Amino acid sequence: MSYESFQVDIRDQVAHIVLSRPAKRNSMNPSFWRELPAIVADIDGGAKARAIVISSSGPHFSSGMDLASFGGGGGGDERAARIRHGAAFYDSTSHLQRSFSCLEECRIPVLVAVQGGCIGGGVDMVSACDMRYATEDAFFTIFEINIGMTADVGT
Repeated sequence: MSYESFQVDIRDQVAHIVLSRPAKRNSMNPSFWRELPAIVADIDGGAKARAIVISSSGPHFSSGMDLASFGGGGGGDERAARIRHGAAFYDSTSHLQRSFSCLEECRIPVLVAVQGGCIGGGVDMVSACDMRYATEDAFFTIFEINIGMTADVGT
């Protein structure tokens, strides 16, 4: 099967999931959030491998959420807009959290290999894995506070 944000290869009972948007620093766009749980469910539910290894392409593991892909509009009076925005934020955050919960709930071990930057949502993602390996140049950081967001996807 073909994916927008990942490449998947299963050999010798090991599934290798590769974040494959290096030009965008493997940022997490809407397809990322749909594809990851589907891939993990297929591997785990179908007993297609005995372990999952997650890595990425390019100089950085992940720059986190692709904020340009997430936005919302509204209309009407200010109070109604705040309520809609709050409900939408809750629904969106719950969806994002479930996308990483698949890693934590997977019945087989999930290992992750990190190189370069692991930023924001990338830290949330690797936190949900069973084991984390990092190259000497790897660094981990959360910038949500700098843009007025809470780090609420799992860290």
